[in-house]
Amino acid sequence: MHMVELTDDLIKSAEERSKGQAYPFFVKNLKAIGVDNYEIKVGNHKRTYISVIGDKLVIPGDIPEFECAETFELESVKTAIKRNQEGITDYPTFLREIGAAGIHTYVADLAGMKVIYQGPNSEYEYEEVIPEV
Repeated sequence: MHMVELTDDLIKSAEERSKGQAYPFFVKNLKAIGVDNYEIKVGNHKRTYISVIGDKLVIPGDIPEFECAETFELESVKTAIKRNQEGITDYPTFLREIGAAGIHTYVADLAGMKVIYQGPNSEYEYEEVIPEV
């Protein structure tokens, strides 16, 4: 795999190629450009991408900031994820729903093919496997 420097435009192109497709296709497109993992700050959508060679790209938040709940509600987290996977909610609504359920950040580990949803402190987490495509 040819390594290229991570840029806003490169990430945007992966997002564009993935539009209208399920999340695993976005993951596949990110892996193709050398992304190893990324972290999302739920309350403002600030994204930090890390490449397989350790390059880091931080993209500022692009939604109106909101407070995430301090109470972690596992069933509400699972419901919000399922609603988004089924196409019932758009991405900003998904962020607000997981934030209301106590998720403050989530990390997509593309090498390990999992997403780790993190609550207000490290003892509260929920993990989901990313299906291969």
